[in-house]
Amino acid sequence: MGKDTVKVEGVMDMKEVVAYLEDVLAGFKAGSVCMTIGEDCLTLRPRGVMDVSLKMSQKKDKEKFVLEVAWRRADDAAIRIGTPDEAA
Repeated sequence: MGKDTVKVEGVMDMKEVVAYLEDVLAGFKAGSVCMTIGEDCLTLRPRGVMDVSLKMSQKKDKEKFVLEVAWRRADDAAIRIGTPDEAA
């Protein structure tokens, strides 16, 4: 499968950022996060063990918070073990 990316960048006020983060959290809790920008749409299904990176920094008059969460896509194919006659 290829690499699909949907990206949002820009200046937002605090309320907009909080609303986006709450939507992401709700999606994580529901097991599906969908992001649509124009005709671009990407749905992720977070689950299982996750790699998490959290970074906070201050530099002069600028503060930064970065959160990255990654996981392996679940293989929905069922694994069956048995004799060749049972596998069919």
